[in-house]
Amino acid sequence: MKHLITISLLSASLFLGGCAANNTNQQASSQTENSATVKKTSDTNVDQKEQTEVIDSPQAPDDSSLTEVGQSYQDADGSITLKANSDYHEKTVIGDVELTVSDVKVMSYSPSPDLIDFFHGYSNDETTFNYVKIRVNVKNTSDQAVNFAPVSALETSDGEKKGFDDDFYLENLYGDFEPGEERIGQLGFVLNTTDLKQLESITIHTSDVFDPTGETLTKGKSITVPF
Repeated sequence: MKHLITISLLSASLFLGGCAANNTNQQASSQTENSATVKKTSDTNVDQKEQTEVIDSPQAPDDSSLTEVGQSYQDADGSITLKANSDYHEKTVIGDVELTVSDVKVMSYSPSPDLIDFFHGYSNDETTFNYVKIRVNVKNTSDQAVNFAPVSALETSDGEKKGFDDDFYLENLYGDFEPGEERIGQLGFVLNTTDLKQLESITIHTSDVFDPTGETLTKGKSITVPF
């Protein structure tokens, strides 16, 4: 009888010990899953921030400190001087695309020696030239992919015209936008013939909004930005 009691107690102890270990493993597993979920959410937030954050262009100095005409700034890319500034900041809806244009500036630029060759195809004098910089926010609000260019063509009030392939910031703001995709960035266009003393505005012509097969969904619009 004593042997039976001892065996029963031992079996009960092993069973309770197994339950405790199982509960501990479940708690540890749950904590790991929660940590993974938090990390995944955090990583997603970082990715979204990176997708919508304006980055410093490798082709031009950071002009964010230039707010008054005549101010200058210099860094490793070269030196810039603010020549004209616009307070334009408006959203334009083109079908399923929302385009916000802001922070439009015209600057005189003297690139660093290592960038001069890069501007050979953009400027008549790649050592010193004027350019207009435009910040854009492009968002596809639809549930299907679309193709769009925020600046298909640009024209100054002085008559100088530029195409989308004249943009030297090269921040991938053209092309296919996935459903809900949003991009923020900057575009820069060298002004070779515009007389800045006569510059009153620039007109931005967007592309049409196309579906994945190339069919037009919505006609593009023209946006005039005054200085």
